[in-house]
Amino acid sequence: MLHRPGKELERLTIDNKDELLFDDILWLEEAQKEHDTFADLLRDNGVEVVYFRNCLSHVLGEDSVRDSLLDEVLALEAIDIPLVSALKGVLMEVSASELAEILIAGLTKMEALEILPPCRSLVLRAMGDRDFLIHPLPNLYFQRDPFSFINSGVIISVMSFEARRKEPLYARYIFKNHPYFKGIEFLFGDHPRDTYPYRIEGGDILVLSDSVVAIGISQRTAAGTLQIVGKRIAEKAGVKTVLAVDIPKSRAAMHLDTVFTMVDHDAFTIYPEVKEYIRIWQLEYSPEGEITSVIEHQNLGACLRKVLQLDAIRFIETGGGDPVAAARDQWNDGTNTLAIAPGVVITYRRNVVSNRVLQANGIKVFEVKGAELGRGRGGPRCMSMPLTRD
Repeated sequence: MLHRPGKELERLTIDNKDELLFDDILWLEEAQKEHDTFADLLRDNGVEVVYFRNCLSHVLGEDSVRDSLLDEVLALEAIDIPLVSALKGVLMEVSASELAEILIAGLTKMEALEILPPCRSLVLRAMGDRDFLIHPLPNLYFQRDPFSFINSGVIISVMSFEARRKEPLYARYIFKNHPYFKGIEFLFGDHPRDTYPYRIEGGDILVLSDSVVAIGISQRTAAGTLQIVGKRIAEKAGVKTVLAVDIPKSRAAMHLDTVFTMVDHDAFTIYPEVKEYIRIWQLEYSPEGEITSVIEHQNLGACLRKVLQLDAIRFIETGGGDPVAAARDQWNDGTNTLAIAPGVVITYRRNVVSNRVLQANGIKVFEVKGAELGRGRGGPRCMSMPLTRD
């Protein structure tokens, strides 16, 4: 699943970019060209591309779904009852595609006044013209994070930062109501207790095999959530082993997949600087979801050899041993490779050193431009979520 960037990126300003988790503002038209090239490359390699926006528009065609989702969305915005009532009345009448656009790109006071009937709202009177009644979701093109598919089920994320809290909400409505996902098992995120502070984001979840999953303990995912998720995926998705991987809690290493990704059955990219900081616990589960053992490992390679039952593991270091190149490429998502087949990956073209190292280790590399897309601090893996895996 992908989300093609849209008007929501044009909501970014120098004043609000930090709040919206961006380091810079993006040029939308160029970002869309880069994203279209990325999507075309996936299709050229036999991948079916499903767009989040289209799925959201589809489910919003049902009045009952629209009614329920609007109740939840407007409850997350700091607006008063008269404004909620007036806004919901208007949004129930717009087309499904128009509503999907508003829910993703947001709605300012100035825009709302063009469609709202008169209402006695103090909030509306106190707001500035460019303040948001519905806040935009510029991070939505990073589809890896709001949800994660494991075997036949889906984890709905609980996001760490307010700027992204609505993304999993929209995803939950899609997976519950779109015929494409009929009968899907909800592994986490569909229970009243699966809420903040039990944080988990998809960038911290790496499916290493049909029975082994690595989950990062990071800036965005809490250890307590990992234990709940571990039990659920053992009970419902056939997972036997969960590797809890503790990484530095920083923006540069916000998710496990920014410092460590799988590129072949026995090969992984890794940002060398985190090696000395990583701690790993191997959690074994019974089919009933009970923990049967917890083993702490001092060596990541030895741990992976054991749980994946391999004779050897290959680590391909970001930057190829050059600490300056490693730091530069990691910041530009050089470790965030998307494996579309064993030994075949998509990367950003700008990470020249790391791409050469991958190729020297027998990995086939497809390069895409990411000058604009990369400003959001996410690479090809961050921008995509596999719905099914071979």
